[in-house]
Amino acid sequence: MSRPDFEVFVAANEAFAAFEQAVLEAKTSVIGGFRIFDMRTRLVSDAARAIGDTWFDLLDHVLRRGVTLDLTISDFDPVYATALHRKTWSTLKIAAALVEVSGVPQDHVKVRPALHPATPGALPWLAFLPESLRRAQAARAGLKPAARIEAPGLDQRLPALHTVTHHQKLAVIDDDTLYIGGLDLNDRRFDTPDHDRPAHQTWSDVQVILRNDPAVAEAKAHLQCFDDVVHRRATPPPMTHVHRTLSADRRLKLPFLSPRTLVSELEQAHLDAIHRARHLLYIETQFMRSRPVAEAMAKAAEARPDLSLIMILPAVPEEAAFDPEDEIGLETRYGLALEQDMLGILRAAFGARATIATPVRPVMAARDSRGTRAGSPLIYVHNKVLVQDTEFALVGSANLNGRSLRWDTEAGVAITDGARIDTLRTALYRHWWRKDLTGDWADPSRMQALWQAEIARNDKRRPETRAGFLVSHDLSIHAEFAQRLPLVTDDMV
Repeated sequence: MSRPDFEVFVAANEAFAAFEQAVLEAKTSVIGGFRIFDMRTRLVSDAARAIGDTWFDLLDHVLRRGVTLDLTISDFDPVYATALHRKTWSTLKIAAALVEVSGVPQDHVKVRPALHPATPGALPWLAFLPESLRRAQAARAGLKPAARIEAPGLDQRLPALHTVTHHQKLAVIDDDTLYIGGLDLNDRRFDTPDHDRPAHQTWSDVQVILRNDPAVAEAKAHLQCFDDVVHRRATPPPMTHVHRTLSADRRLKLPFLSPRTLVSELEQAHLDAIHRARHLLYIETQFMRSRPVAEAMAKAAEARPDLSLIMILPAVPEEAAFDPEDEIGLETRYGLALEQDMLGILRAAFGARATIATPVRPVMAARDSRGTRAGSPLIYVHNKVLVQDTEFALVGSANLNGRSLRWDTEAGVAITDGARIDTLRTALYRHWWRKDLTGDWADPSRMQALWQAEIARNDKRRPETRAGFLVSHDLSIHAEFAQRLPLVTDDMV
């Protein structure tokens, strides 16, 4: 069956179904790198559900046909990210069962954990040590003995403290199909474009598929070498279509918390697009915390009075929206402070030419809370997309924060073909407005003012009468919980 060479998905029901189909049709190999890849994730497509209920069943099916699986799963600091660390090692246990059940040779299934090698220097490590020991003790006490095997990193007497992780989400199937974006594989990420779920279960994300494209070979080369690169066993190969963030442990690191950045192509791609933009920067992001990006946009706004900005982001981070107030961590509060500063820079520079919006469900909220905005439950935004005019787009795993652009392993794909950019823009706009946009509403030189006026009207409408999902972004929760941390790098969060 012939399939399009470029597809866009704005929610997991679409993306998961397409990913399932691509893997079902695999003839030789699947290679991937994910932050989370839970083989217990439920299948959603009819074709996949005819085989079984979960990704374990799907992988068992294709392995028996002779397809090989090479999967790198991110591992995490066992003390500060115990739940994620356990999830990784649980996946490894399931992968071992997959080999046994499928009966294929063991070298046909490679599922490996990847803990980023960067650790802080002695001074910041000592500064964090009391808190690290306290958290390690609490984590060990909270685990039953049988569960300790799922958290092997907690056995360290002195926690090493891993501040960097692999945050990418991509797979290459049969050397001809690339699946890439911001979407991990687990049931928490599942949602539909209607977002007809409780606020804490909503999840907006963007994933694309490219077929028979030069980016496919570059993505496979990245997946095959990134772990060697971050361990300094290899140098990063040059790439044109796939942009990356890669870092390594510092050789001389006594005072440093940060790793050494090796590749910052994603940051540079954003800065270059901002420099080129003439009419519109359209951005969907989970976080807006990067000072270089904010300052570059402010400079562009001041130099080009015809340049406007549309930015869509969550009302607040997931932890600030749904966790109990006394459990909102210091890192979340610091992130809120940074976002407050960066959005202030953008609003001051663009003025009325900036539309900063957040999506909410078109229903009344039962009560006012941190999980609501404009009287409605929020829709959680995890998207990572930039579109510059109609000339350039970037879709990947990187947020607009220093961690994504300088520390963590990230991967995104640059899109320069006009027809593909139109396909992307159409899908993004349809998602938020629940209809196709035409004319001035989709014209980069005119659309921002129209969007701004309609979003302002949405702020005053009853939820069921709103146009689409978008309302104005409000910084009041940021102001309430923000906490600045002097001497701590912006890149930490």
